[in-house]
Amino acid sequence: MRYGSLSAELDAITREFDYGIVPGSATVFVKDEENCIGRLDLTLLEGIMIVIEVTDQGYKVTSCSPLCFVDPAPSTTQLVQAHIEVPFESMENLLMTISPMFRERFQQALYDKLQSVHAQQQLDSSQPSSELNPPLFDNSTTHLHHDPNLHSTNTTNPFDDLNNWMN
Repeated sequence: MRYGSLSAELDAITREFDYGIVPGSATVFVKDEENCIGRLDLTLLEGIMIVIEVTDQGYKVTSCSPLCFVDPAPSTTQLVQAHIEVPFESMENLLMTISPMFRERFQQALYDKLQSVHAQQQLDSSQPSSELNPPLFDNSTTHLHHDPNLHSTNTTNPFDDLNNWMN
C-alpha cells in the first residue's frame, strides 16, 4: 500500500483513478482496519464491473461481471478472468494488466505530464539562469552559499558541504 492506512489507501483509490475507469464507479464496501482488508468495486471502461481486494499483501481482483456483451467487453472479461486472485504490488499495475483502455489512458496521462515538464524546462531555459538557479558555489570560495538548513562543518571540502546539504 502506498498510504499508511487501509482507509487512506481506499479513499485514494476511489479518487485517483477516475481518468482510466468509469468516473465515480469506485465504491468501497468493506473496510476492515483490524484485519487490514478492504474491498471495492469499480467499472472498467470496457464495461466490466470488478471487485478488488486490498490488503497489506497487495491488490487482487476477486470477481468480475461484464455489463454488456459488445466488444471490447468479452475479450477484456477473458483477460480479467485470467488474473482473478493474482496479487499485484500496485493498483496501477493491476489496472494496466487487466484493462487495455486503462493502460492507454495511463500512458496518455504520463505522456501529457512529461510534455508539461518538457515545456516548463523550455520556458525556464529561455530565462536567464541566474534568476532560476542561483549557483551552488560562490566564485570567491569553495564553500556553498549560506543556507540556514545546512549543517555547516566549517570544512574546506565542498563535497562535504554538498553531502551535508543533501542529507
